[in-house]
Amino acid sequence: MKKPVVVRAIWSIGLTLGLALALAATVHAALDWIPAETANVSRSGEARNVALAVGSGGKAAAWWVNVTLGDRRGDLMLAQHSGSGWVTQTVTTTLEARWPSIVYSGTTLFLAWFQGQLYTQPATALGGWVWEQEFPGIPQRVTDTLFYGGEWFRPRLRVGSDGVSVVFAAALTSTRAGRGDLYYFHRPPFGPWSSTVVVTSDQVAAGESGGVFYPDLAFTDGKAHLVWEQLSQSGSIVTYTVFYISATVGSGGPLWGTPLALSPSGENGQRPAIAADEGGRVHVAWTDYITDTEQYVRYRRLDNSGWSSVQTLSGDEPLRVNKIRPTVVWPAVAARGDQVCVAWHGFYPDATAEAEEVYLRCSRDGGQTWGTVMNVSRSPDRLSLIPALTIGTDGTVHVLWEEFQGGNSYFYNYDALYAAGPPEVHAVFLPIVLRNG
Repeated sequence: MKKPVVVRAIWSIGLTLGLALALAATVHAALDWIPAETANVSRSGEARNVALAVGSGGKAAAWWVNVTLGDRRGDLMLAQHSGSGWVTQTVTTTLEARWPSIVYSGTTLFLAWFQGQLYTQPATALGGWVWEQEFPGIPQRVTDTLFYGGEWFRPRLRVGSDGVSVVFAAALTSTRAGRGDLYYFHRPPFGPWSSTVVVTSDQVAAGESGGVFYPDLAFTDGKAHLVWEQLSQSGSIVTYTVFYISATVGSGGPLWGTPLALSPSGENGQRPAIAADEGGRVHVAWTDYITDTEQYVRYRRLDNSGWSSVQTLSGDEPLRVNKIRPTVVWPAVAARGDQVCVAWHGFYPDATAEAEEVYLRCSRDGGQTWGTVMNVSRSPDRLSLIPALTIGTDGTVHVLWEEFQGGNSYFYNYDALYAAGPPEVHAVFLPIVLRNG
């Protein structure tokens, strides 16, 4: 259990009335977030690929892959908050599972993941299938085709008003594993899973080659919203763009619109995340990758007036990464009602060590204005990476991330760290009382 560190913003009144000294703050001098609970939910040193969900009543569930030293894959571990603490259990023991996704529909918990072939040849591209489980039911394989890919495969499981859907990026052959297509499939309530549908192939722009990576999915009433990272290559020029597409979901299957580039031309948009709120607004965050020492978290919102302009949530100072893993800032976004939050990892130029912190920034008006950047992890000497984020029905913000626990290799010895509490730390005013004499 981490001990919370309290940082207060102080305003003081000087001897000359009317003269106020405000605490000077740049965005990289973020306030520490003081959550109601902070916990190490894995305590194994083997947690990777963390995922998080919160159901009705505020019950949280954390899911991750337990990867032992030297192994490429591991067991899937599920931790559920019982109200008096975390209870952990093993969901699969295949040693071939990766990239879990988890979601509640009311009090029902749904799980999805990639499950690979037996790992026998290090040079063989990773091939496998998407699996699903209505927990604590029986796991089932829900794709028939053998797909290939890397960490960008990432099946994303989401619940809409008309059932459960999954999106993932993969290739049909091992030789094209690095250039995926975007797939989607769906299961209505009490019905079977549909066949996989190719939403878009590896190229969006005619005459160019490319690949689809890191998809994400959200729902508004009767509509699916997808984003992904699109690699485009024309000759020796390689660019990355965040693309968006939507579909009307009905009994005849999804009717897809035209892909739209969300990240500006000339920028490298990577690692998009998407969420939708009850008002029908869609929120997208991504990383603008300039170099490994200059990255920014960008944001756009879709509402009744169309897409907003691009906002920078991470501040004027560029974010940096440790150049070990991962080498790109990785945002997460969550929305409920008028509350929207974005989390990311990274460190700023004035950091005392080249070790990422997890940051959080929230809006209370549907993404129009944003509050203070808050430091969630508060561990400046450890790598805190790849946050997962969700918001409970009571407005509580829940964050889960991977945190390095020490050792000679930065590729192993990670635990799943969890924090939850009110979305913002508010300034505490300490007036100076003036006395005569």
